[in-house]
Amino acid sequence: MLLVYWISLAAYEQPSVQQSAENLVRMHEGWGSKASTPGTSLVLNESTRSGQIVKFTLIAAGVPTGQDYTLVSWPVTQKGPSEVLRGVTLDASGLAICAGTAGTCSANKPNDPIEVNLRPIPGEPVRLGLVSADGATKIFAKAVPVPLRGEDRGCRVEATLLTPGAELILIEGAGFASGSDVTMDSESEGERHGAKGKADADGHYESALLPYRAGAVKGTTKVRLEADKCAPSVSVQWGRRN
Repeated sequence: MLLVYWISLAAYEQPSVQQSAENLVRMHEGWGSKASTPGTSLVLNESTRSGQIVKFTLIAAGVPTGQDYTLVSWPVTQKGPSEVLRGVTLDASGLAICAGTAGTCSANKPNDPIEVNLRPIPGEPVRLGLVSADGATKIFAKAVPVPLRGEDRGCRVEATLLTPGAELILIEGAGFASGSDVTMDSESEGERHGAKGKADADGHYESALLPYRAGAVKGTTKVRLEADKCAPSVSVQWGRRN
């Protein structure tokens, strides 16, 4: 069962809020191979990075190339995915393109690769997918272009923002001993809290964090995962950005 880790706001302890947080985490985790058509895959290939702008191309495998697809996106600013571009096709290598022919999308030139331009903030996930026109084929993938990550003696902790102001953060740890005890300590603008859990058989640990401190609109939370051999930590800024 997913552990949703509360900081201090009493309103967050309402069952409906906890259930909403758990549902959002599960939706995020499912965006990938779990929700894709069996035997298919999608790779988000970072083509260029200039300053804060990151561009991605999409490369599909295991899907028919003679079909039209719709590009979908699920940014953290939305409750669910939405259409971005219709009439997408795939070339022989599986690269998503705009063919520029009847019924397909158009770009600067025929068979132009589709580039998705993004300006992600640290910890923000990119979630993209392709859905065939008949709905029979669906492929999804996600990436975090600017990860929030900490490492210590072979162990790692990473924080992923699931809402625009980091009201909900997914904490993931890796590299721990199989089934080992893991303590998660959190300090948010002077408030400290702790929770205990266990790594799974593969040494992974997961929790969800609601970091806001009562009475504050912005701040920083430091999360530390401590096990027998390591204690990686990561800091996350929360609060709506102007």
